[in-house]
Amino acid sequence: MLKRPLLTYLVPLSIIAVVLAGAAISAARYVRPAPAPNGRYGAVEGNQVILFKVRNRVVSDFTFNIDMDCHNSETGEDYVRDFDAHEIEGGRVGFDGRWGRHYSGESNLRQGNGRVEVHFTRNRGVFASVSTVVPGDADSFETCYGFTDLKVEHGPLG
Repeated sequence: MLKRPLLTYLVPLSIIAVVLAGAAISAARYVRPAPAPNGRYGAVEGNQVILFKVRNRVVSDFTFNIDMDCHNSETGEDYVRDFDAHEIEGGRVGFDGRWGRHYSGESNLRQGNGRVEVHFTRNRGVFASVSTVVPGDADSFETCYGFTDLKVEHGPLG
């Protein structure tokens, strides 16, 4: 049989342990993943285009055409050029609703690289962004960079 002084220590300690365990259990809640519905997605703004497909939370066939701001260091001229890439490899959309991929490609005899990203949100829609850099090399005095961020529309997978 337990003695009274020992009980005065055990009862408060057991109450504190139960409260802390309950707080830990309630803090570990399930977080619902951001939606990434199956279908084709796309946006057009002027001559800038972003297209991709989602099936089972996997992005595929990412295609784009964007405007780049270019500068020719030899002539000092600034101008706009297009850069496009097709069928960038896909990947799974994360539980936070984000997917991204670095890419490298050639467009109009220019070698460029950059990053494409898609962000699925619960209430604001789906956004896709593309960044591109075409560095000048020994044969070219032209350096280009471009970025676009568009809200894309959802359509059937078809």
